[in-house]
Amino acid sequence: MAPILVEPLSEKAYELLQQLEALNILRVISKATPPAAPTPRKWAGSLSDADAASLHAHVEQLRSEWERDF
Repeated sequence: MAPILVEPLSEKAYELLQQLEALNILRVISKATPPAAPTPRKWAGSLSDADAASLHAHVEQLRSEWERDF
């Protein structure tokens, strides 16, 4: 059979895989995976510097208008 990659999402799922291995139904192969390459910044540069500054100023203005009753 061809190997497949399975990622257990919880400790119970991992325990179930260990039980299946004990019953000789499957074999768990621990292999060190290479570190994933950093994902490219998908939205980098989507706003111009002027638009970003304008948006930042608007957000700061909105924040200063909030009533704070701490």
